[in-house]
Amino acid sequence: MHMKKSTLTILLLLTMVSLVLAACGGNEPTPTEDPQSQADQINAIYTQAAETLQAEIALTEEAMPEPTATPQSSPTPQVIATNTPLPEDETPTAFPTLPSLPTPTQIPTQPAAVGGRPCLRAEIAFESPQDGVTKSPGESFVKQWNLSNSGSCEWTDSFKLIHVRGPNFTDSTSFNLVDVSNLEEGETIPNGGLLEIRVSMEAPSTPGTHRSVWMLADESGLLFGLGTLGDEVFWVEIVVSK
Repeated sequence: MHMKKSTLTILLLLTMVSLVLAACGGNEPTPTEDPQSQADQINAIYTQAAETLQAEIALTEEAMPEPTATPQSSPTPQVIATNTPLPEDETPTAFPTLPSLPTPTQIPTQPAAVGGRPCLRAEIAFESPQDGVTKSPGESFVKQWNLSNSGSCEWTDSFKLIHVRGPNFTDSTSFNLVDVSNLEEGETIPNGGLLEIRVSMEAPSTPGTHRSVWMLADESGLLFGLGTLGDEVFWVEIVVSK
């Protein structure tokens, strides 16, 4: 708005100066004309121009509209999140309880029924007859195993000789050691001791190679035998002729 007034003022001033110059140029004083009369004419022109300028400024200000204030938009209020409490009668949803994981099964280092006691181990010191001996069908013979106690546990008179698998050349699957060995009732075979087992057997009637597998058992029925873990079997093997 102020720039517009300044522009208008400059235009009016230029107009006034032009009028003055025109008056001065078109009315050059003649030698006979009075200088005082010329000064009065110039003053009259300036006065008229000033009055015209003031009138123009007044009309311009009246015609121009009053400035109006531009309304400013109110800032959008920020919403601050707050924790909304649950109603007193509303219980929060509970997460389901997961079932506990089962306890991992312990894998025994040895079979439950074989080598159950690492202190029970045996070694073959002698056997007769040797494996592969030939027998006639139905022929009777005595199998002997001399077993040494290579473990730290004593063998007692409650221990047994057990048939494990294969053909059974005897009439029983289990023998008390006091009945088929040098172990007497009330005696024990300590570590390094020797147990002599003698069992009466009979060759089968079917020709061919036959192997009967055996092990020892402690008073609880746990099997043990040969090897560093006491879980290996021993046997009697014969060849029945045709």
